[in-house]
Amino acid sequence: MKPTAFLTIILTICLPFMVSAQAKKDVPERGLHTVVLDAGHGGKDPGCSWGDKLEKNLNLNIVLTLGDMIERAYPDVKVIYTRKDDRFIELHERGNIANRANADLFISVHTDAVGNTEAHGSSTYIMGNDKSEKNLAVAQRENSVIVMEGDYEAKYEGYDPNSAESFIIFSLMQYAHSEQSMIFAEMVQKHYAKTTAIVDRGARQGPYLVLWRTAMPSVLTEVGFMTNKKDREYLHSKEGMAAVCQALFDAFSEYRIRCNTKAGESVAWVDVKPVIKDEPKPAPAEEPKAEQLPSVKEEAKAEVKPAVKEDSVKAEPKTDSKPAAKAEVKPAAKKTEGVKYYVQLCTLSAKSNPNDAKFGPYKGRIIQSQTSSGKWRCLVAAESSQAAHKLAAEADKKGFKGAFVVILKGGEYRRVN
Repeated sequence: MKPTAFLTIILTICLPFMVSAQAKKDVPERGLHTVVLDAGHGGKDPGCSWGDKLEKNLNLNIVLTLGDMIERAYPDVKVIYTRKDDRFIELHERGNIANRANADLFISVHTDAVGNTEAHGSSTYIMGNDKSEKNLAVAQRENSVIVMEGDYEAKYEGYDPNSAESFIIFSLMQYAHSEQSMIFAEMVQKHYAKTTAIVDRGARQGPYLVLWRTAMPSVLTEVGFMTNKKDREYLHSKEGMAAVCQALFDAFSEYRIRCNTKAGESVAWVDVKPVIKDEPKPAPAEEPKAEQLPSVKEEAKAEVKPAVKEDSVKAEPKTDSKPAAKAEVKPAAKKTEGVKYYVQLCTLSAKSNPNDAKFGPYKGRIIQSQTSSGKWRCLVAAESSQAAHKLAAEADKKGFKGAFVVILKGGEYRRVN
């Protein structure tokens, strides 16, 4: 039996007992005074999409509305956002923001997506190990964005988004707060069922990296399916948006009363209604830099010549002068034969869909080649050495840290410094 398979079996058998023992630990009770709201995805990572409807924008609208409700109802509660606009935040940094703030609760808002467009409903997850392949698939999709971060294997201590063993090992994290996290997750689902028209799929466990190192009760909620017509239209309606935000706020209020009462503080429930704003528009395509645009005046000067009347042109007198010497034509520089240029964005342990959102602006252009060690290079072709170096610098800035130029010669890829 392979070591990894053996490890999987051992962890699967032992994990439920470890969870139970850890959940019984005497975790100190404290009031709820700081909450971190995390709008999933953002920037170059759009999440799932359907036409012009992008998950990152829907998540942000829900989070901003929920935060506004909490701030109006409970001025004593500090609300911190991992992002308040369209920007890319690395998964581990989202948890770090909550840890630095010494937060009492972390809520990450997402929208689900699967190939089966009939799938619908809401789910709320805590960090843990669920043996369901469907739940692992959802976690794998949400975690796959880490390949945009660069050097992710070091940041996440060897985590491999394509490895089942990685999911099981990482699900051992964050159990100190699993009991409180599950209590809040169940409250969220209860209020979804009570307030919204979205089917309740229940509170579950899953190995989500965004919850990995949060040092407080934490949940990731999937408010519905972008890939389901009914869910999608409901979530993008003001009625549906208001109902989802109201459900999340009511769950927060119920959990706050529970925490503060146990901590010996007197608190009351305050009713507020959501103020729904239009969903943020997708970010416009990046405009070309000014220096790349030709001057309008120069362009006109080059192309527009004064009209000349045919009858005003006189025939030139013949001369005995010898024809002018032909201009010297230099031979074109020879192309290096058999050499093709590429930029290597990252390596993966398993072949991936070239159209996957994790490839950001390069999705659809990805070429994959397996290395001798079994990993897969993810490459983007370039027309020349100069174009390749420019593309590598651009990719590095767009989140593919350490992207570099390679050449293909004689069937072998070689790095170019």
